[in-house]
Amino acid sequence: MCQPVDNKSVNWLTQAMADSAMVTLHELVSVMDTYADALLRRDHQLSFNEFEYLVVIAGHPGADLTDLAECLRVTKAAVSKRLPALEAAGLVRRGSDPHHARRVLVELTETGGQKLAAAGAQLEAELAAVFTPVGGDGLAIDPERLNQELSALADRISNKELPR
Repeated sequence: MCQPVDNKSVNWLTQAMADSAMVTLHELVSVMDTYADALLRRDHQLSFNEFEYLVVIAGHPGADLTDLAECLRVTKAAVSKRLPALEAAGLVRRGSDPHHARRVLVELTETGGQKLAAAGAQLEAELAAVFTPVGGDGLAIDPERLNQELSALADRISNKELPR
């Protein structure tokens, strides 16, 4: 059960951990995902999870289920389970690889591309608005610098050997 600690919802974390960058980043991802999910459901009839699938499919045209699973960090079974709903909604289509009959390829439909573009633009606009100071908080955030710093941090961590 989450307990509020300094206006953050944390569960297994101690008071000392509540002020760490790691916890703050997790909290940020959680609130951003929740907000994006509500916005996408309301305005585009998409969950944030479905949006993520469309982003990955768009970025990897002609990818197979294994490629998509790797990019999404889920199992092939999870991808296989999600695709029928996206296909039924007319957002993606599956086809066979002419060179490998058992390989299933996935691509966005025109409708899927249009929905992704509209949803992505709205999310970007909403995020851009957050970077502008509102009221008395006066905190202006440089989105380009923030992205560079977060990307550098992600690279540093991903280049570390995983603990065993």
